[in-house]
Amino acid sequence: MCVDYKGCILKIMPIPFYVTSLRLLIPLFILKWPLWGILASSLADMYDWQFVNLATPDDFALYQNWDKAMDLYYWIFALIIISKWKDLAAKRLALGLFIYRIFGMVMFWLSGKRMYLFIFPNVFENFFIFYLLFTLLFKKYKLLSSWKVGAIVFSVLIIPKLIHEYFMHFLEKQPWEFYNVGGYFGFKGFFEEYTNYLVWGSIFYILPFIIGLFWVNKLQTKRG
Repeated sequence: MCVDYKGCILKIMPIPFYVTSLRLLIPLFILKWPLWGILASSLADMYDWQFVNLATPDDFALYQNWDKAMDLYYWIFALIIISKWKDLAAKRLALGLFIYRIFGMVMFWLSGKRMYLFIFPNVFENFFIFYLLFTLLFKKYKLLSSWKVGAIVFSVLIIPKLIHEYFMHFLEKQPWEFYNVGGYFGFKGFFEEYTNYLVWGSIFYILPFIIGLFWVNKLQTKRG
């Protein structure tokens, strides 16, 4: 039996070969197109469970371990890109966030307790995307130019992420299972599902990113 996550990694997983293949191939694009590669890898991470048959607690435990291993795999490509960044402060922060998350994942693997995924959230990936968007939009390569900028970046990345992590790892439900926006508008099936993805994704990620990016740029412009 493997219901407590321990000793699950080496056992045969109920995951189709093509799903694993895609999770291994898509991150290669990070090396050529970092932003689009990481976004595609994140989407693959988000949707792969829909193609996996999780019929038993053992299956779910195996999937959780496999998923975290796949996450670590594509973050390695992100680290290669980070090593080339011109902003030394951003580079050091990204590395620190990576180590912080890895420590939480190790604690999760050893204990099977989801609270470690909440205490050590995946801010590394969000910061990576935030920095890439900042450089793409504003053609600037110095992000962390002051403590105010750091506070803004920290706030827009950490606060919404922790709220989302609380839903997933303490309540063990997605936000739309409590507040079904798609259902409220009378949508069914595909439209209901993707309306919820869009609305809640905007609340937790898209809108905070937009606010943070333009706020940081405004502060930097004022400073000259």
